[in-house]
Amino acid sequence: MNSSTIRYCVIVAVMFATTIVGGSSAFSQYNRTDHFDGAVSTLRRCASPSSAGEHHALIVSLRSLRDPTLRPFFESLTRSSHWSSRVDGILGLAELSTPNDIDAKLVLALPAIEDRSTAIRNAVGLRLLQPATILELLKSADLPRLDRVVLNAELHRQGMKMEGSGLEDAAADPSDEIAGLATALLMESGNTVQWDRFAERLKTRSPEVANAAMQELGRAVLLYSVRAPIARIAETTGGDTYALPTRMIVTGSALALDPALGQREWRKLVEKERGQAALVRAGLQLMSQISGVEPGNGSVLRNGEPLVEAIADAIDANASGDPVALATALEVVIDRANRPSAEWAVKRAAGLPPLLAARVWRHLLTYFLTAPFNTPALSGSVLDCATRLAMVDAGAIETMIKSAADERQVQEIFILALCNASTPEAADVAARMRGSLSRRGDALAILAVARGRPTLEPELLTDLGIAAAGGGDLDPTLLVQAAWLFARHSGRGEQALSQIGVK
Repeated sequence: MNSSTIRYCVIVAVMFATTIVGGSSAFSQYNRTDHFDGAVSTLRRCASPSSAGEHHALIVSLRSLRDPTLRPFFESLTRSSHWSSRVDGILGLAELSTPNDIDAKLVLALPAIEDRSTAIRNAVGLRLLQPATILELLKSADLPRLDRVVLNAELHRQGMKMEGSGLEDAAADPSDEIAGLATALLMESGNTVQWDRFAERLKTRSPEVANAAMQELGRAVLLYSVRAPIARIAETTGGDTYALPTRMIVTGSALALDPALGQREWRKLVEKERGQAALVRAGLQLMSQISGVEPGNGSVLRNGEPLVEAIADAIDANASGDPVALATALEVVIDRANRPSAEWAVKRAAGLPPLLAARVWRHLLTYFLTAPFNTPALSGSVLDCATRLAMVDAGAIETMIKSAADERQVQEIFILALCNASTPEAADVAARMRGSLSRRGDALAILAVARGRPTLEPELLTDLGIAAAGGGDLDPTLLVQAAWLFARHSGRGEQALSQIGVK
């Protein structure tokens, strides 16, 4: 991965280290009366590239709104003098298109090859490419080999015939990452010769390099649904030459791509690796499968330890096909207060019928609120879980906000979940909660209202302007959302965009 890609893919964390002021009185005492100029000033930070890359984090925050009225802004970014702003503009437009698709002409107009690669790989990762666009990009004469292989892989994932040109050359590339994926794709077309050559090549690598290559390949075949080579990959990594993390990754991919093979490999791994960490990770892998789980696998995992037993019960419930039994078992997994297990349980619950999924998510959040000694283990799952619940049952989030009256920061997490949900129901809950929160919580609540409602009453618009002007202790990525939403709800969105001046 090149340096531009690495810089571009920095994860933007939501910061909670702010000063909490009890009640909303401090919020309402912020007396600025015309906040439009302040909103424009905040938005200008998106258009002015900085060496620290802050502008990228702010643009990503605006992109997350999926607001069609921001299209002119993203179009202007594609003409920026800064590479990352141009890439953000291309991706922002793609996210607003129907179906989601990047503009190949804009990508190919990027002056640097590494910047084009950054746009392409992010578009692949974000599922922003349609087959016709992929084929157009593949015509580029100076397309790097890795991009060519990745685009062919994405074509395959979408069920289209691979363009093929260049895969034979890529299979001989010095990079194991490129050669491995190219070889896997060739196997989809019945070409096994290249795999044999690649496997022989790996035998000449150091254990560290060989393990890294097979871990990358194990993840890639899962990402792009490349099924043909999974048996060969499992066979290659099944012996003692490869480390447990590699075998674990390959087994997880096999479970999804070829359930029968995957469960055979899974049982062999579990019978051999009886350490607690290995059992938990392997158990979560099988617990997470949506279908094709064979009865009896839970007994292979069991060791008498409460967490492992709970995961084994969830595996058995999963195999039974009974969604109520699985929901109950996932709740017990959550009760064991293990962070990775809770995270996997939250995600697996998303595959249940909506009412049962909501039940599991409520269970985690209720447990989080009522068992303080366990909160460190569950805290990493709370925002994701609350956001999922807010999208299907915003009223449950309202109950939990009230239950956390003495825990202002916990309330803020729940209000942030309402922001993320961006639904009218979430907006209504946030509106009802205003006045009983911290200053930051109240600012988050008005942001949730602004995101979930098409129009705002004058009083709410004034309070949104206060938050956009900095009167609510919002971190920069949320402040820029408040600034844009204030301009848009004021009917001055076009005016604001005209004053930004992308550089």
